[in-house]
Amino acid sequence: MQHYKNHPIDGFAVLGRGMLWHSTGVVFDPARPKQELKRLECADIVCKTKEEAEEVALILCEAWIDGLRPQRSAQ
Repeated sequence: MQHYKNHPIDGFAVLGRGMLWHSTGVVFDPARPKQELKRLECADIVCKTKEEAEEVALILCEAWIDGLRPQRSAQ
């Protein structure tokens, strides 16, 4: 498991048809690292190696975290 901007993230590869790999990324809650915040799956991106699919999964997690915006408190 890696950390990106204080969020634990993990990426793994899922074997698909024709010995090609799909990416799945998981972003965990920084306060409760065992609780998933978001699971990211992208069937449109197909990789030739397991390592490449895992790297793509981490990139998906980082992009999702970069898109988070701080919530404003209600006034």
